[in-house]
Amino acid sequence: MPLSYIKYQGPNSILGLWHLTEDESFFMGSVNKLVTEKKNLESIHHTKRRTEWLAGRYLVMELAKTINLRFDGIWTDEYNKPHLILDNAHISLSHTPPYVVAILDVKSYCGIDVEGFRPKLIPLSPKFLSQPELDIASGDVEILAVLWGAKEALYKLHGRKSLIFKDNLIIRDFNYANGRGIFRGIIDLEGEHEEYKMVSWKFGEYVLVYTDGEV
Repeated sequence: MPLSYIKYQGPNSILGLWHLTEDESFFMGSVNKLVTEKKNLESIHHTKRRTEWLAGRYLVMELAKTINLRFDGIWTDEYNKPHLILDNAHISLSHTPPYVVAILDVKSYCGIDVEGFRPKLIPLSPKFLSQPELDIASGDVEILAVLWGAKEALYKLHGRKSLIFKDNLIIRDFNYANGRGIFRGIIDLEGEHEEYKMVSWKFGEYVLVYTDGEV
């Protein structure tokens, strides 16, 4: 398993980053363990996308193995959020070619995202950032990738489709320097207010952002 990085994030969680170079055939020996709902895989017609989908599940399996947690597969709910069949931990997955990332937490809900430094984030930023967040970014594509990744991670943690990035996902106490960041991520929805510690780090022209437990 050519993992680029495995990190114990804390006593209850572990995350992995994989530079994916394998093709779909790599997963065929494990496919019955990885694919519990055949229709989900069959619905993905693009080979590269199907490989990334399998890789995310394979990565979760490897993380579970690392901490001696039983893995019997993954199912997805009506919002397309992944869950372990045994419900013995929370998980989150993300991929941006050529990287696949995953986080597994045995106690808390979690979210993770990997983003490249995409120039198109600059014109898109007013659609997903509030004015204070726009002021933080000041048009810097690296900071925009961190903020977008943070909101994607919160969105995946929440797991439903009712969130508006600009209004319901809020970044506060933003501290990012030399490719490392720690800040708060807030899910603020009618009837809900949840705060999470968030961590980010840069590698090459990409950034990884993930939750690190509730504040």
